[in-house]
This record gives sequence, structure tokens and C-alpha cells, in this order.
Amino acid sequence: MPTQHTTSTSRTPSSSPARAGRIAKIATVLPLALGLAHQAVSHSTASTSGSQSTEQVQPVPGPGSFTPVCSLPFDGVRNPAIDDHCGIQGGSSNPAKQLESRAKNNFCASGQPLQEVKYEDLLKLQEESAQIPKNIPDRSVLLSPGGGKLGEGKYVSYIAFIKEAHYSDVNGGEAVNCNIGGTSTNDIHIVLVQNTADDECKSTTAEMSPHFRPTGWTPDNLNLVHNPVRVQGHMFYDGSHVPCTATSSPNPHRASLWEVHPVYAL
Repeated sequence: MPTQHTTSTSRTPSSSPARAGRIAKIATVLPLALGLAHQAVSHSTASTSGSQSTEQVQPVPGPGSFTPVCSLPFDGVRNPAIDDHCGIQGGSSNPAKQLESRAKNNFCASGQPLQEVKYEDLLKLQEESAQIPKNIPDRSVLLSPGGGKLGEGKYVSYIAFIKEAHYSDVNGGEAVNCNIGGTSTNDIHIVLVQNTADDECKSTTAEMSPHFRPTGWTPDNLNLVHNPVRVQGHMFYDGSHVPCTATSSPNPHRASLWEVHPVYAL
């Protein structure tokens, strides 16, 4: 993977600095070889506006096909089952869900400096956004919640262990994927933890979109990886779910609704 220049903001020190350092070191020297090099691939139908990095600037293409509006951040493979039948704003008629789908389909954030995000950051962001409703008619409220430097639309890097990965919503699909069932047409949900023995309620989430998904990106391959991984991609707030609390553990289990979605590299 080519060298990335990472812009980091001040963070609250980890409760275990030595261990965090070991994770960072291991993740640096043991990258996952799944063909996830940060290699922008131009397509004849794509523009070269990679520097335009927020979903607000992405035009809305035809509802029946997915056309990248910037060079993809990975070596993608067109997936006719989803790319020929589901556009960037998904399949919902609800304007708020359309905006959510466009955020989930943002492959253009890599035009920004890469920012490191830590587990504690995702927990803090969850606290700051706890009062945001599920139905968000204006997603600008998510750009920098609490006045912080992280928010939806950022290009981020996150280190964790993969606890488990699986295809999600395979029966009926979800709005972002035009409610098309199946494995090739839905996201790969990745459960990320700081310690391999952590309960899933302490986990965070990354999602690999089905759009132009490389053939090596599969749950089977991900579940074979036991060393820490560095996930890079678009920061997204998934208000469709509810985080775990001291008294409840709703599915899917997670500690924060802030996630890396879509994944650009691992």
C-alpha cells in the first residue's frame, strides 16, 4: 500500500497505551493481502472529481444504474446484479433515506487528508450525537457533531481486530441496495473489536459495499484474519440502529453508530 500522509487530531489517551502501540505496530507490518491497495481506478463512466469528497456534491445519476462520480479508491469489479439495477441514492422514495444512501455510497472521501480515528473517538462521537433522530432530513448536522474535527464524510483510518464478518440483509435487502436480496447485492458487515475476547456490544462496525466490490472481499477471507487490521474509508453515521447500553443490547450489537462505510481499503 502506498504511503498515506495521516492528519491526526488530539485524542484522549488510551487506557492501555502499550497495548495500543502493539496493535498499531502489528497492523502496520501485517497488512491484509486481499487486493485492497489504495489504487484509484478510472472508469469510462466516472469523472475525475476525486477531490470533491462529500455526498452533497455528487450528482444523482439514473435510478436504475450505479455510476461512480469519481475514480474508485480500489480496484473495483462491476457487479451487474447491483450496479445495473440500483443507483447512488438507493431504492427508497423517502428523501432522508435517499440522503443516507448517498452517504453510504460515498467513494470520494479519499480526496481529503487521511485522519486516524480511535475507538475512544467513536464512543465520544456517539455521546455527542445521541439526540440525533433516526430520520435525518439534513445530514449537515453530522459533519462535525459537538464542534469536533471528525464527522460524516471524513476519510478515516481505524485499527481493530475482526471479530466476525458476514453478508447482511440477504433476505430482503435494504434501501441503499434497492431492497435486492442475495449476497452479491448486499453489504459485508464487519464486527470490529479492540480485544478479541470483547463482547459484541463493545464492537464498532465497518461495511463493504456491494457496488464494484473486488472479488477477494468476502466474509470467508475476512474471517481468516486474526491479526489487527487497518480499515480505511468513509466515516458514516448509521442512525437506523441503536447502540448497546448498560440495560439493553439491541441487534446488531455495537457500541457506536459511527462506522467506516463504505470501506476503501483494509
